[in-house]
Amino acid sequence: MFKHSLARAVSLISDNPYINGVCNVFIMLLPVSLISAFCMLLGNATSYFELHEFSQRLYSISTLVWQLFPILLIVYYSQFLASMHKLERISLITPSIVIYFIVSYQWELLKVGTVIPTNYPLAIMLPMAICFCLKLTKQKRKRQKIELPNVVEKSIEMILSCSVLVFSFSTISYILRHIIFEDVVLASYFPHLDPHSLLDGIVYELARNLFWAIGVNGHIVLASYKSEIYHMSMHLVEQHQTLGTPLPILTSNFYDFYAGLGGAGNTLSLVMCMILFSRNDSYKKLGCAVLILSLFNINEPVIYGLPIMFNPILIIPFLTIPVLSLMIAYFATSLGFVPPISEVMSWMTPPLISGYVGTGNSINGAILQALIIGIGVLIYFPFFRKYENLGRTRHIFTNSASKEFFNNDDVSKGQSMNTFIPHLSNNISAQKCLNELQESGEFTLFYQPQYDITHHQVVGLEVLIRHKGYDGKITPPYFLSSFASLGIMQDLDLWVIETALHEVTPFADSENFKVSINVSSDTLLIDNFASSMRKLVDSSALQTHQVELEITEDVLVKDENKTKQTVDELRASGISVALDDFGAGFSSLGYLSKFEFDKVKIDRSFVLNLSSDKGKELFKLTSQLVQVGGATVVVEGVEEKEELEFISKQNISLIQGFYFYKPMPFENIIELNLYSTSSSLAAS
Repeated sequence: MFKHSLARAVSLISDNPYINGVCNVFIMLLPVSLISAFCMLLGNATSYFELHEFSQRLYSISTLVWQLFPILLIVYYSQFLASMHKLERISLITPSIVIYFIVSYQWELLKVGTVIPTNYPLAIMLPMAICFCLKLTKQKRKRQKIELPNVVEKSIEMILSCSVLVFSFSTISYILRHIIFEDVVLASYFPHLDPHSLLDGIVYELARNLFWAIGVNGHIVLASYKSEIYHMSMHLVEQHQTLGTPLPILTSNFYDFYAGLGGAGNTLSLVMCMILFSRNDSYKKLGCAVLILSLFNINEPVIYGLPIMFNPILIIPFLTIPVLSLMIAYFATSLGFVPPISEVMSWMTPPLISGYVGTGNSINGAILQALIIGIGVLIYFPFFRKYENLGRTRHIFTNSASKEFFNNDDVSKGQSMNTFIPHLSNNISAQKCLNELQESGEFTLFYQPQYDITHHQVVGLEVLIRHKGYDGKITPPYFLSSFASLGIMQDLDLWVIETALHEVTPFADSENFKVSINVSSDTLLIDNFASSMRKLVDSSALQTHQVELEITEDVLVKDENKTKQTVDELRASGISVALDDFGAGFSSLGYLSKFEFDKVKIDRSFVLNLSSDKGKELFKLTSQLVQVGGATVVVEGVEEKEELEFISKQNISLIQGFYFYKPMPFENIIELNLYSTSSSLAAS
């Protein structure tokens, strides 16, 4: 019950457009964070080599870039809201920025020595409030006819709207601040962080990671708290160095060096887990790619790229590991196993180095960090494995030997991972569906013969995926949409291809045998798919002319040029290509002149209409058009004798349908002895 309630709650949050907008804006602003961080890192490095003037310039650049963050946050979020509600962007951006400065000044939010306020919640809420006002005025506005050009009219409307909004919000803000809350000290309503309180430290650490869990930079939102801790730490460390007073345990760097290894959530442990234990090459590559950043405690690519935000599985260790690490480090320090942090250093100092230098060159500090990283890996491991199996697993297929093909460099270029903000309401449902199928049975292949009514023999088998329950129940492929939602159709297709090529080996010596395998657009458009497919066929007992791939019109619509190139490469290598479900989709006729297909399978919808004269004429025209294009016609879904008699008069030989054979397991195909000489008709 709790699991389903959590899933529903996360789905509601992840589907909220305003939260999604905030998260996407933070993703867009990631380069700003990284530029500022790297300037600070370079500043630390140059300061170490006593290049103090150059170091100060880098620090200044870092600060200036960082101060741009709230302004860009307003601009980007305003653009998002304007786009969502069909508003003029400038009419939302301009008043949002102006009001942001006015309100910040009225509420004394400007820090001493700065001209740009850095209140991130305000930078998010103001555009939302102004957008709401603009929506109301847009709905109620009654345009007045004036003898002015439209551009001038719009300019005047924008100026008036901006002026009214700025005046209204400034007035309301002034009244709230100087009349209603004049004697109220807002800071008194927020908890005071005691640098000596472990409980306060846990609350702070948990709060900032909760913000990260929904895609919002917790360090930014709670910057005032971090600043308070930082200044307290500086003061207490200076007193210790000059007066010899005892060092506190919970300093600013204490959080950075023990609860922020790799960034918020101690994600260096997660990165190590991905590199060492992931079964998925995409995750391994992501881990290797972000490792360097993680060593400097920058983890946005992991949070947004894995993702961690709105992830009901990984959020659990993401929140608990930093708290546990904080407690371990606190008691290790208080019991004297590790010296307290005695230096004020950059939060970007790599782990082990920071532990060693920060504790006064004590090796115990580095050992404690290594221990915390190891504990983090152990805790992250079961959650990451659960997430990997549930959302991206390649082990939902039984008896799969296709790992080498999945890991092929050529193929993996086409693999994509769901990144940033997933639509978890759909993903959770899809994951649940596949999980239930996996637990209740196994995926298996059925085969439906194609029958040549001219030569009275079976000439091919179409491969169809099914799910077979442990109770013997066969489930049709309604689950394909779940594979598509999770972005693993490629895995499914490639497993079907390899399994089918292996299963049909007994028919490899039959001259008229051909196996037809359906391929989705995601798979066909993998880079170098044709050459990878050729390698798979060459490693099997079949010849290339015994293999046929069936594609539907959606792949032609998705990328016509690349599809044509891949189809041509497949046919040149000897692998046949058939157009499936012809007439059921988009602009079928146009593709017959653009592509060279070996076969065209006429959709069953045409067969169902053969009871009418109009349906018969349409079927005739369709089959003639296909034949003019030079492709062999296959008719799907033939079930009645009357249908077969009419089709046979249209110079069509290949039939696939229940009239001859239903889909069946491969062992049934073997029992029917379909590829013996002059195989007999086995009508059902």
